[in-house]
Amino acid sequence: MAITTYTDAELLAWLEKSGPMNMARAVEIMERHDLEGLVLGEPVNVFHALGHWPQIGRTRMAQPPGTFAVITRTKPEEFGLVTSRFLHHYTWADGRDRSDVHCWLYTALGDEGDETLSVVPPGPVLPQRESAPLTQVEGHRARASAREAGANTATGDAGAAIVAAMRGMGLWQGRVGFDHSVIAEVAARHDHPGAMVQADNILREIRLIKSPLEQALMARAAKANVDALNAVGQAVRAGAVHHELMALFRLEAAKRGNGAVFLNVDRVSSDLSRATIADGQTLMIDGVSQFMGYHGDFARTVFVGDPTREAEAAAKASAFGWQAVREKLRPGMRFSEIVKTGEEALKAAGHTALVGFGPHSCGLAHTDEPGEVHGGFWRKPDIILQPGMILSVDCPTLDTGIGGSAHCEDLVLITEDGCEPIHPLHEPVIVV
Repeated sequence: MAITTYTDAELLAWLEKSGPMNMARAVEIMERHDLEGLVLGEPVNVFHALGHWPQIGRTRMAQPPGTFAVITRTKPEEFGLVTSRFLHHYTWADGRDRSDVHCWLYTALGDEGDETLSVVPPGPVLPQRESAPLTQVEGHRARASAREAGANTATGDAGAAIVAAMRGMGLWQGRVGFDHSVIAEVAARHDHPGAMVQADNILREIRLIKSPLEQALMARAAKANVDALNAVGQAVRAGAVHHELMALFRLEAAKRGNGAVFLNVDRVSSDLSRATIADGQTLMIDGVSQFMGYHGDFARTVFVGDPTREAEAAAKASAFGWQAVREKLRPGMRFSEIVKTGEEALKAAGHTALVGFGPHSCGLAHTDEPGEVHGGFWRKPDIILQPGMILSVDCPTLDTGIGGSAHCEDLVLITEDGCEPIHPLHEPVIVV
């Protein structure tokens, strides 16, 4: 079940043709929750469904969405897209030519209650002069917009377009999952006769099992993340300042096409930390960065000069515990069993350092898994491993007063009978 390696160009071409979502898994989870389909507006979920990051997700954080993806359980090979005619022309069309996505195009944000459908006009979306030939981008956009011309799928505003898409995709009578309150508000105003179900947790259930495209994207992100963190590890010296190392991680991740998310240095994640590294110190570095939304997560221990005996023992315990756990990971194992396996392995081997074992799914978020609801808050459930999951098990040492900190962490894919790393493995300790 090895993950095939692809170039960035190949991955981008794949994303132009389909979203990364595991559609077989999506159908299974919709059946489990008795959903006819999903209407999604949160940018990360639109991307997961369609491979398209809506512009509002990058420019208008925390504002209600204006682009929506529609998925149905009975026809998972077909998708719906609700967006403005301008954004369809200006962002969706770029690089795409998909016949499996049905479009409903509106003129303005809002929901005035008018459900009238009209024909998408044939004229250009933007003024078109004739002083020069259209550029490659302009020509592609013009052709994409022209294909929608004449379809009876234009509405005055976003609310009417959502309703039209739900009707057109066969979801108006059914039990439908949503991820943003504005979708439920539109459905209620237009007297949707079915049930609307908050699906945030349901979507995380879907994301647990990665499609082949997701696995490839994760492997790409993880390899670049590992290389970036190792570069930072080799640069650590006595006198190095925490926030400068964090800035270096951002630079090294960017060199490799990733966007840095965070770097933990010696258990410190604050970007404001001006603490310095001392000669003889042992420290953990734990870095997370992402490629096309998919996250790499990798941690190692750094010896700056000669470590204390206790710190050296802690680094060995962390690495030993992770190896002992990795050898046992397989489908059917619970998160709680992972913790127990690590703790028992350390005890049996005579290690005295306290290591915390923290399993978590990794994907479109550093911790990307459903939660158990407790008073409106989420707690980590005792998840059962399944083939296709990509897992991290944090193995940091927790003792203080030993001369520093230690950690060892890699990303692995759960296979039919065990697990395999999705990036090259490296020595657990970096010595500088």
